[in-house]
Amino acid sequence: MATPKASGVPSNTREQILELLQRSGSGLTADALAQKLGISAVAVRKHLAALARDNFVMTELERRPMGRPTYLYRPTATAQELFPNDYANLATAVLEMIRLLDGEHKVDELFQHRAQVLAAELATRVQGATLPERLLQVAQVLEEQGYMPEIMQLQEGRERYLLTEHHCPIFQVAKAFQQACSCELDVLLKLLQVKVERCDHRMMGHPHCSYLISRA
Repeated sequence: MATPKASGVPSNTREQILELLQRSGSGLTADALAQKLGISAVAVRKHLAALARDNFVMTELERRPMGRPTYLYRPTATAQELFPNDYANLATAVLEMIRLLDGEHKVDELFQHRAQVLAAELATRVQGATLPERLLQVAQVLEEQGYMPEIMQLQEGRERYLLTEHHCPIFQVAKAFQQACSCELDVLLKLLQVKVERCDHRMMGHPHCSYLISRA
């Protein structure tokens, strides 16, 4: 499990807390966590406060038939992403099955449809009047999707830019289905409405993907 960055809290304690909450299903109180961890409830509450501040845990007030109400702690959706997942293998397996049952053309059609749908969904967020404005809006979307984008203007006074993606969150799928890369290029073309050329490509052994963007 990746380590949540909550300042002032030992990473191994944070991991233990999140794992205990994940395994509990219905959530745990600070006292229950303290008992399981062998530390004080005061220390656990400090850990939970740090995790809550960074959106790794959420609280729910539990009212009991007798006594004072207490708080239950559960992992958030953000915390769920810290645990191992198999999304890439699942997506690849499904695409392999589509290829086996319906042929390569069906995979092509699927990615073409995805490009159209994704571009339509993002069009409301990329409405800049100028190319620099649209580029910044596209970069914000890519950042949210985990691509770690960087934009560099190549020539002062001319609309020529280099968009570099320092990470590829769909790399495992793209290794088996390069239609994913074509889909990405198609979406950029639709959103930016200018000439977009791929310069570097991880599938070709480059350390990242990059695109030359310019007025045609």
